Amino acid sequence: MKTNFLLIFGAAIALLTGCTKGASGALMRECTGAAYDVYIVMEQDLKPAYSQGSDGQQVQLNQTPLYDSLLAVFQHPMECMPHGDEYFYVSTILPEHFIRDIRTLGNIVIVNIDPQNGTEPRVSMERDKYARGQVIVKMYASDQQSLADYIMTLQEGLRNVFVKAEISRAMQKLERDNAVTQEDRLMKLQNVSMHIPFSIKKPGRSETDSTFFWVTDDYMDRQSHIVVYSVPYTDANIFSLEGAVAVRDSVMKANIQGGIEGSYVTTNKRIILPEYKALNVGGKYVGELRGMWRMENGLMAGPFVSHLRLDEMNKRVVIAEGFVYAPNDGQRRLIRTLEASIYTLKLPSDNMMSEIEITME
Repeated sequence: MKTNFLLIFGAAIALLTGCTKGASGALMRECTGAAYDVYIVMEQDLKPAYSQGSDGQQVQLNQTPLYDSLLAVFQHPMECMPHGDEYFYVSTILPEHFIRDIRTLGNIVIVNIDPQNGTEPRVSMERDKYARGQVIVKMYASDQQSLADYIMTLQEGLRNVFVKAEISRAMQKLERDNAVTQEDRLMKLQNVSMHIPFSIKKPGRSETDSTFFWVTDDYMDRQSHIVVYSVPYTDANIFSLEGAVAVRDSVMKANIQGGIEGSYVTTNKRIILPEYKALNVGGKYVGELRGMWRMENGLMAGPFVSHLRLDEMNKRVVIAEGFVYAPNDGQRRLIRTLEASIYTLKLPSDNMMSEIEITME
């Protein structure tokens, strides 16, 4: 049952971009709601009920295994984030309120608990039901405990469905709201294309440096940075955790120094360890390195995510990275915006694609 679910959801991710027409043939409006918000449609009795105890403290009156499992799935902490940012913010909606504009929200989970649903819980997905870019996950079971147990076996797949939908929406937004001048400069200097958010357009170093492309929004208390560079392809070990970190540290040390002598950007290997995974993006192998950066001999730090691509035509590995400095704020939205940007990286040999498929290997 788990395998079938993951196969269905993996195939559906390929269809999460592009314009969609409704049954009448008219173009549908874009989905609504805040990015990385998940809205769960469920009956009131599936949610916690509270009463005030004699000591003045709230006491939960009912058992809610399904509600608890849904929160565990969608409010799971993101990997390699310093502030414990969760994957999603979760809101609940009563079925009778799931009408009109509420139905156009982007990320929806509909829970159906009914004794007539059979003995085996099941999960299905529907896209673009009420709005373009929308994903609706429907969950069915005869009782909440069996569904609670079932979705815990699918939690990574459930999260990935909505994460990839959000990335696809952000990529579409980047096609309309992007820093064209910097994108042209990147193409001229390194012969690669990538959509860069409109706000990230200040060069971090010489505008003519062809070895290390760096742009930033350069805000004081909340910074987003994008770097793109390449290294000769000499060893497949670069597509591993150890190899990717070694290359990153070498290049960052040489190109991004702090304000104090002897300070430079490196990878945090002490508390929050970096992670490497293989992705399939548009049929191409992509190495994803995610972790925490820090300023050696300095105080700055934050999350980063980078993609490594093999440019066989030019015998090089192209690396695109987004990193964030926002010590006083949640960093999920910032790093996810940069992640969407580096997903748009295209090498000279890539075909321009209107749709993108993203799967884990």
